[in-house]
Amino acid sequence: MFNLLRMDLYRLRRSRSAYICFAILFLVTVICFWFTWMTITPEGDKFAEKIGIAEPLREDSLEMEGYDSLLLFREIAMDGGAYSAILGIWVALFVCLDFQSGFMKNIMSLHRHRWKYVISKVLTAGILSFFYLVLQYAFCILLNLLFGHLIPFADFRDILFYLANAWLNTTAFSALIIMVSFFTRSSTAGVLTALLFGTGFVQALLRSFTSLFHIDGWQNYTLYYNLVYAPSSYTGIGSLRIFAVAFVFLILYSGIASICLSRQDI
Repeated sequence: MFNLLRMDLYRLRRSRSAYICFAILFLVTVICFWFTWMTITPEGDKFAEKIGIAEPLREDSLEMEGYDSLLLFREIAMDGGAYSAILGIWVALFVCLDFQSGFMKNIMSLHRHRWKYVISKVLTAGILSFFYLVLQYAFCILLNLLFGHLIPFADFRDILFYLANAWLNTTAFSALIIMVSFFTRSSTAGVLTALLFGTGFVQALLRSFTSLFHIDGWQNYTLYYNLVYAPSSYTGIGSLRIFAVAFVFLILYSGIASICLSRQDI
């Protein structure tokens, strides 16, 4: 399994799509900080007035009170599911490339235990998500300083708590994309799954139906809910529920992916 992981990490390092996704995350971060600067600073308000968008930004200025670097990071990356969707798209393309290139047959001829291949892919996605999260948050801190310390910095313990939660949940979400990619062998299906589930579209549809019967409490145990509505700090043992949910989904999706791959002809 170590050789498989080393191969995947080598491919990851040379993957242009991984850097493109990273650049998109950075670009979105810059745009959000630029709008934040126009919203909460006098200089930014004057600039916004020149380009004709001052009024809507002034209406949002009251909502920015009480924001810190962690809350703004959540608004940029997690709320709406942009981060999960981008990561999921890359995972789908990365996994399906083995099928499309025919390289999968060579790998499976050398490794009888196909679950090792699944673990390698999940670990690779987890490593990429770790670097994405850490570097994007560090970029947020840098932009906050460059824009004149727009918002206060969050407590370091809160940052570690939420980033750990985000990492485990996005890794579990990557396992979902890997499972779908193995089952369908289609990058299109994987990308659609990333978009529909990562942005919460499927959850919103199901909630609109189940709320009619007052049984919408299930959404509290989904990956999307854990990312968007999870607490930003540890307040007690109940705060660890989000980690338990993510871990269960990670094991579940990885297990189904292993079974699916072991029963399919390559």
